[in-house]
Amino acid sequence: MKAAVLHTLGKPPRFEDFPDPHPSPDEVKVHVKAASLKNIDKAMASGSHYDSHSELPVVCGIDGVGVLGDGTRVYCGGSRAPYGMMAEQAVVSRAWCLQIPDGVDDFTAAALPNPALSSWLPLVWRAQLKPGETVLILGATGVAGKLAIQIAKHLGAGRVVAAGRNEHILETLPVLGADATIALERLDQELTVAFVREASHKRFDIILDYLWGHPTEVLLDALTGHDLKAEFSRIRLIEIGEMAGPTISLSAAALRSSGLELHGSGGGGIPHTAIFDAFPQLWALAASGNLRIDIEPVALADVEKAWQRQDLPGRRVVIVP
Repeated sequence: MKAAVLHTLGKPPRFEDFPDPHPSPDEVKVHVKAASLKNIDKAMASGSHYDSHSELPVVCGIDGVGVLGDGTRVYCGGSRAPYGMMAEQAVVSRAWCLQIPDGVDDFTAAALPNPALSSWLPLVWRAQLKPGETVLILGATGVAGKLAIQIAKHLGAGRVVAAGRNEHILETLPVLGADATIALERLDQELTVAFVREASHKRFDIILDYLWGHPTEVLLDALTGHDLKAEFSRIRLIEIGEMAGPTISLSAAALRSSGLELHGSGGGGIPHTAIFDAFPQLWALAASGNLRIDIEPVALADVEKAWQRQDLPGRRVVIVP
């Protein structure tokens, strides 16, 4: 079969032949229809992710959409190494095959789950969003951040503040439900003032952080003092991504003076039942047109070129065998 094969960490995969997979008794073979290219795929292939590929060569792609032998169309993840989803075929655990309703096309079904779950699960399971609460999204101009705005509103957020680094995309976010926007590409002092101003309108209850690094440090400085601690309030910061850096410098004062609670959200911290419970609701929102995601289909043969593209802000590439 043809596949996106990774031979060296830090290099893009190549379009080439790879042995056909054969399922074990607890697995099924999937004929792949579409697989999205995500930040986590690139991080695992670069060696920077905590779950990076340990044995090479390997086929890239942690999830995707395919057809089972009986014709059932499924979204699936958990393919057995070295078989990923950026290929003509894959083998996956039966437990990780979820049927896709007719109202959701292959491209949307492949592109939506990973970025949508990245905000749905933190809001519902980790932060336990209450109706009317204010959500700040750090990294709102990326694919996941744009979905996070829509999902926060759907789940009952009273106010959503979108902070991002791409000013062109930032201008479009009110259409998705953002009540206010903050441009992150500015001097630290100006950014601190912007965070303080928005928190003064209505305090932040939940922060979904796709960036980490320096923007988070500026935010935490803004939440420390500045008269924002006049009354006790819980601020649940959920660390989801690290697009701006893998570490931060955190002062003790930031924790003592702000009611700040730090949580992480990733594959190792969310129960499978919570993930499976979210899918019917995500499919329903997608089928009704109430979740918007920008998609660009790319042929599997062009995966090496697509892997290295830098001109796709706010859009999700979907690899098509």
